[in-house]
Amino acid sequence: MNYVVKFTLGLLVLGTLATPASAQKRAVADTGRTRGPYSVVLSVGGGLSYYSTHLGVPATLSNTQLSRFGVPLTVRALWVPDHRLRLGLESGWTTMYSYRGRVNNTEGRVYVSAIPTLAIFQMPLAWLSGNERSIARRLSVTGGTGVYIVHSRLDYESIVQTSTISLGWMAAASYTQPLGPRFRVSGELKWYDAVASQNAAFAAQLQLNYRLIRW
Repeated sequence: MNYVVKFTLGLLVLGTLATPASAQKRAVADTGRTRGPYSVVLSVGGGLSYYSTHLGVPATLSNTQLSRFGVPLTVRALWVPDHRLRLGLESGWTTMYSYRGRVNNTEGRVYVSAIPTLAIFQMPLAWLSGNERSIARRLSVTGGTGVYIVHSRLDYESIVQTSTISLGWMAAASYTQPLGPRFRVSGELKWYDAVASQNAAFAAQLQLNYRLIRW
């Protein structure tokens, strides 16, 4: 019986001594582990937008022709690290709305567009499924905030153009399909909101993504 007790105590002592050594080895292995890969992805795209907020057309305008549709263009540079959160910058151009009509038998036209300049972050939804072929692994959500340069053009007897800077934000959801080692194509649904100027638009875009560098 005494031998059994001594043997058990010996195993416990050895286990106690071995645990810190194993932990130290794991710490050294983790310290020596290399990070990466990292890459920078450049995206360009275009599509169709719809102006979704109230549009105040002057009551004095007759024969009014109103358009809430536009063709948004996007340029995005995204840093893709070895974890889920991606950071980048986005700009581009989008039509907000336009309308035309007649006042005192003279035709006039108003055209409003916006240039976003946004700091963005993107999060892929890869943790939703462990299946490499699942749709969830190719879905991403994107958000950003910054400024919009809202440009207005009034063409009535003479041309008057003004530009204002508006704080705003953007939110989007996208699906990405690989085309090769460097190229991807994405379908993205996006919401633009220039809060200060009360201009907002919903957009659907097709984007081509190119992996510019990798290290």
